[in-house]
Amino acid sequence: MKSKKLKHIELFAGCGGMSLGLEAAGFQLFFANELSPMAGETFAYNILDEDLQEKVSENISAKNVKWIRSNFSKSMLSERLRENPFKASEGKFTDINNLQDIKGNLLVGDIDKLLEFLDNNPEVVSEIQKEKIDLLSGGPPCQSFSLAGKREKDNHKNLLPLSFARIAGLVKPKVILLENVKGITSPFTEDGEKHYAWLEVSKAFVLQGYVPVCMMLNSKYFGVAQNRPRFILFAFRFDVFTKIKAIYSDNVLLEKSADFFEKVTQNRETLSNIKEESFKYFDIEDFPKLFNGEILPKLTRTAGKFVSAIEAIGDIRRTGVNYRLDKITNGYGSMLNDTFRKESVQGSEIKNHDPREHTFSVKARFRFYQVINEFQNGLRRSAIDLFTGRDVSEEKLERLFEEFSKYNLYFKDNQGEHYRRPKNIHEVDLLIKSIPTKKHSQRALHEFEPAPAQLTIPDDICHYHMETLRTMTVREMARFQSFPDWFEFRSKVTTGGISRKFEVPQYTQVGNAVPPLLAKSLGETIKRLLTRIK
Repeated sequence: MKSKKLKHIELFAGCGGMSLGLEAAGFQLFFANELSPMAGETFAYNILDEDLQEKVSENISAKNVKWIRSNFSKSMLSERLRENPFKASEGKFTDINNLQDIKGNLLVGDIDKLLEFLDNNPEVVSEIQKEKIDLLSGGPPCQSFSLAGKREKDNHKNLLPLSFARIAGLVKPKVILLENVKGITSPFTEDGEKHYAWLEVSKAFVLQGYVPVCMMLNSKYFGVAQNRPRFILFAFRFDVFTKIKAIYSDNVLLEKSADFFEKVTQNRETLSNIKEESFKYFDIEDFPKLFNGEILPKLTRTAGKFVSAIEAIGDIRRTGVNYRLDKITNGYGSMLNDTFRKESVQGSEIKNHDPREHTFSVKARFRFYQVINEFQNGLRRSAIDLFTGRDVSEEKLERLFEEFSKYNLYFKDNQGEHYRRPKNIHEVDLLIKSIPTKKHSQRALHEFEPAPAQLTIPDDICHYHMETLRTMTVREMARFQSFPDWFEFRSKVTTGGISRKFEVPQYTQVGNAVPPLLAKSLGETIKRLLTRIK
């Protein structure tokens, strides 16, 4: 007998990574909210099966995508999809008036406008509460969030965690799942005082009646081909937490969470006095045994068995090839396609695999990065010093040439562009001086290691293979993030200039997403806990 799906609301939904993983874990989307119409277009296409570009071409309105606010009417879908979301929030048009406009849909727009709607429509809130929502999830920007002191009035992002918590307090889900970057655990200074955003967020949920459990994990431990540290907060509604604690009566995590909840509840007027020593997040690197699937998610990979770059993208290395989903039958890609199965697309070609064009200097630089990946650490450092114009001793230069002479670099001469081995260190130095860059974060993938954490900027990483002197395609980055190959990213591929402030193109959509495999593990843990207390 098939188990009943749990109900799930997704805030800060992005392109749909979290929702895809939670669906695979047994959750059904009740509604989602996302600020960016560009990310929303991808979400609608893959999660809600609605092709908004098709609707534009047919000149009809979206069915499952509603705008909370817009400067354009419902019939002007093309303009809505390219609208600056920060200006849209002041628009006079809205698509939401009652629960039917919300249920099963993606709501595009500012979460504070959604909160405003819920505040002004208590009957809708009451109807949502009757649905008994199991999970509210999302990843609001949190790095400078604090409950105390003066917030930066021009930084809207700093208030978003509070909006998230307030919506939780209104709809009263059983569990909250918050995902964020590692930076949320670093201290920041406000009004001369040191604050920790993760702690402040934890307090905000306690004030809404939720007991937090916090952890720092890494996606690579859950089968994702990326070394991606992530802060995760589970927060259980007090009655739900009480039932869980009765089952796991001697669990150290739950004891600390209960103590923190009581301390915050009893000191509502003096929250700034509750410092970081009052609570704790559990780091997977320090407490791996706690990640056993009881309260914290269970590890599916251990050190030495992480998914590497070559495992993740080796089978789609060549671009210009029509890779078909039904022909990807082995390895990591096949596993993702089976885990997040979609029958309607099984025979189609994979999309988003178009390479970007590069000049000779960029390709030569990428080859340099690939080669120095093979060097030992000390010698790699000397190669970088040579590249950045620092002084390198004669002894190091000799050792560098000895190492460079084992590899083909990428040169350009009268015969054109080609690979060959350098004749001397002077030739290496001349090549390096002809391919300068201001981007010192650039590097090549290590083929036998997971991809690095930050992949939102496509120029930062190049391929590991010597015949592939290019950045990652959107599809390759999606593989690293554990998206299945049928998941198609929509809207613009890249952006630039002033548009960067509000546009969310495909590369950014992938980089900002919650890895679906990680979301699935988190969802399965929450579902198991809720099933146990029924």
